[in-house]
Amino acid sequence: MKRYNVGIIGYGWVASAHIAAINATHQARVTAVYSSRKLDPAELNAKHGGQIALYNDLAALLADKSLHAVSLCSYPYDHAKQAVAAAKAGKHLIIEKPLALSWKDCRAIQKAVKETRVKTCVCFECRYSSQFLATKAA
Repeated sequence: MKRYNVGIIGYGWVASAHIAAINATHQARVTAVYSSRKLDPAELNAKHGGQIALYNDLAALLADKSLHAVSLCSYPYDHAKQAVAAAKAGKHLIIEKPLALSWKDCRAIQKAVKETRVKTCVCFECRYSSQFLATKAA
């Protein structure tokens, strides 16, 4: 079975959940993180285990040929430009909701994904939780 290397774009509060979920699978491992903030590589690796490359330049992360996919954990206003750039770099996409903040940005992402033929998903982890299903049924 192929094992996928995943990069995280944006290291805010949701990134730790994405890293834990991805690393819990047998199919993927987070091997890189991009953050506009200065992070301590030793602290990052100690918290998440393994050897995670740290990037402060998004283009450099996207140029990393060892990465198969990226998970966008950045601010929603950055999603469109980052998703388009990642798709053009040939990276499959996991995008934290919302996909984007405007219809125009959603269409730009759709166009880039269609042209590059990368796989894409948007995270809606609560969709099937019992609380949301009960609320929806009420």
